[in-house]
Amino acid sequence: MTVTAKLRLRPFPAMRFNAGLVGDVGEVTSPPYDVMDRPMIDALLGDHPQNIVRLVLPRMVSDPVRSADPYARAARLLARWRDQGIVVTDAEPALYVYEYGDASTQVCGVVGALELRKPDTHVVLPHEGVIPDIVADRLAMMAASQANLEPILLVYDGAGSTREILDRTRTADPLTDVCARDGTRHRLWALDDAAEIRVIRRALAPHQALIADGHHRYASYLQLRRRHHSIGDGEGPWDRGLAMLIDQSQYPLRLAAIHRSVSELRLDAVRSTAGFDAGPLEWCSDGPPPPPRERGQFVVSDSRQYTVISLTRSRDRVVSDAELLHTRLLPAWGVSEDQVGYHHTVTQTLRNAQQDAGLAVLLHPSTVDEVLEVARAGKVMPRKSTSFGPKPRTGLVMRSFDDEP
Repeated sequence: MTVTAKLRLRPFPAMRFNAGLVGDVGEVTSPPYDVMDRPMIDALLGDHPQNIVRLVLPRMVSDPVRSADPYARAARLLARWRDQGIVVTDAEPALYVYEYGDASTQVCGVVGALELRKPDTHVVLPHEGVIPDIVADRLAMMAASQANLEPILLVYDGAGSTREILDRTRTADPLTDVCARDGTRHRLWALDDAAEIRVIRRALAPHQALIADGHHRYASYLQLRRRHHSIGDGEGPWDRGLAMLIDQSQYPLRLAAIHRSVSELRLDAVRSTAGFDAGPLEWCSDGPPPPPRERGQFVVSDSRQYTVISLTRSRDRVVSDAELLHTRLLPAWGVSEDQVGYHHTVTQTLRNAQQDAGLAVLLHPSTVDEVLEVARAGKVMPRKSTSFGPKPRTGLVMRSFDDEP
């Protein structure tokens, strides 16, 4: 596929937490909004009064005044934090080199303001469908705050073309160097040299970038831009969205499955499905059930017992196991989409299935090559099919429209 439009990342002045007032910046950050469950959210809210969760998930924050609009409430809170110096903006625009990871994995990429393109230019490649209600939620948050509070994550194959500049930038003292409560370390540098910014932008321009994390946020970026243009607003900060780009050839991300919980469903109702074989019922005596060992397999559990359900026919027409689940198994089980929950860990999946008197369905992950094949063909997997990781921390680097022309 020929790419005529360019992948463009602009420098911007980052909005960041002021360590002088909040203390440990790691304590005011959070994982991405969609990987947190209620206990994790409550812990973050309880441990620090300025945790970013208050802004990115305002509907999850209790409101003693009972405001009718949680997004407007969060926008007022952000404005107050800016007035108080809790959140400050860097004096000059920059691209930001962001390094994060743990003892086993280290990732490094560039954060900037991504110029938005029409989908048919195939510059930014989605590979999953989106849930309209979640897009509306992210859009409401961005529109009220006039800010991008969490970057989307993009991967591309740059063959190491930016490696030298990233390495050289990281020899200086970082703007931020924190450890998050999950044990990961996060460091941030400003890259403000005009010549090096031009080199980075030229290196990125010819590439396609795959959305690794942030399909709903990217869809919200596009909708917010359309909203501004529809009322006669010209070019402005809404024509860009906060993004982190990682050269997959240098820092390959892991790809995991996103599992499903299905409410009000019993194991005996799923064991006879045309085109699939169900293994024997096994007891979960030594902890959670094992994950599927290969594509075309699903581990289905009620937390006490589990069975392995395997496809028996050719899968030539199937894009992914998530597609197989949503087009074949769930309809055969009489399951509607409003019965399905999406979870990033086995523990979360089992817990939610138990709470809803249902089942956990554990999936086998796709490969990066399979995802790229789908995206480059202009197709999409079912929503919440993949989980790339590790993911950047929310709240470390943010972007306000008020700070840009």
